[in-house]
Amino acid sequence: MDNEKIEIKIQSRWEYYLELIKKKLIKPIFGILILLGVLYIGFYVLLFLVLFFGISYFINNLKRKI
Repeated sequence: MDNEKIEIKIQSRWEYYLELIKKKLIKPIFGILILLGVLYIGFYVLLFLVLFFGISYFINNLKRKI
C-alpha cells in the first residue's frame, strides 16, 4: 500500500462560503483597485510633465523673441 495521506478540512457552510467569496471576489477587486490607482497616479505624473515641458517651451519662445 502507498503511504499517501489525505487531509480533510472540517468547516461549516459559512466558512466555506466566506472562503469562496475571498477567493472569487476580494482578490480580483484588489487587483482592479491597484491597477486603477497606478493609472490614476501615472496620469497625474504625465499631466505634470506635459505642463512642465509646455511652460518651459513657452518661456523659451518668449526669451527668443525678446
